[in-house]
Amino acid sequence: MRTESSSEDDNEPCSKRSKTVDTSKFPWARRRSSALAALPADIRETYKQLDNFIADPKSVVSNILSTPGCPPFPPSEWLNIVRWKYVDLGKVLDLAHMTKLDPKKTHVIDDEVELALRVTKSSAGIKTSSDHNIAFSMYIDAISFVFPQRRDEFIQYNTYLSRLFHAMEVRLHSRVIKFNRSIRNQVAMQRNLCLTDYSQFEHLRTTFLTSFGIGSNTASSSSGSGGRSNRRDGTGGRDDPCHKWNRGTCHKPDGECRFVHCCDRRGCQGAHQKSECPDKGGSK
Repeated sequence: MRTESSSEDDNEPCSKRSKTVDTSKFPWARRRSSALAALPADIRETYKQLDNFIADPKSVVSNILSTPGCPPFPPSEWLNIVRWKYVDLGKVLDLAHMTKLDPKKTHVIDDEVELALRVTKSSAGIKTSSDHNIAFSMYIDAISFVFPQRRDEFIQYNTYLSRLFHAMEVRLHSRVIKFNRSIRNQVAMQRNLCLTDYSQFEHLRTTFLTSFGIGSNTASSSSGSGGRSNRRDGTGGRDDPCHKWNRGTCHKPDGECRFVHCCDRRGCQGAHQKSECPDKGGSK
């Protein structure tokens, strides 16, 4: 015979009656313990913080936003930081252009915190080295606020990227931007890595920074196949020749033009206009 109390127990949510997961019985439990012990101190500390944040990441963000001296950073990207997820630098750059409050547009972090901001100008993603420097500097401040032990790592990595930007032609900066995006995505997925583990990213360097890498011609390939430039990653048609420049009607400097100032004769792309192309007998 079932008692009244047992009947009440049956009506309780399943979550209240479910057992706590015993992580020690996971097949990878022993491997996790030994792997964590072998990690550098700063990464071990990051794991400890993330284990603490995971209980209520939105509450963590609310606490960050209510702390005096909190660095300016998009609320959605604060959430990605405390979850150690990929941070969208395009959204970070957008924040640099936010100047006024707009009660009609709010961003809800949880049931209690709402931010209302109006964007005066949208960056449409990271397109130049200057865009990157602005956004990544803000990113360093935010990371340092939550994970102070990782500050030096992020500064060193940003210096590494700055040298890559300096070493490559302006028209190829989109490759560095994609390279950076891929590295940060991998580090977000593999928490045992740090951004300065450059040897772990050699395959990405080959993919995006070499002329034979499969990622080096992504923008131009998508533009050539569909007749449209790839705007999704913020690079636009930057790898495509400027037809106006070839006709002598583009008055923008190469660094400011959306397209590359090079020969638009198919298969050439030399540093001259089409009318001066030495391969005039080639394909058109």
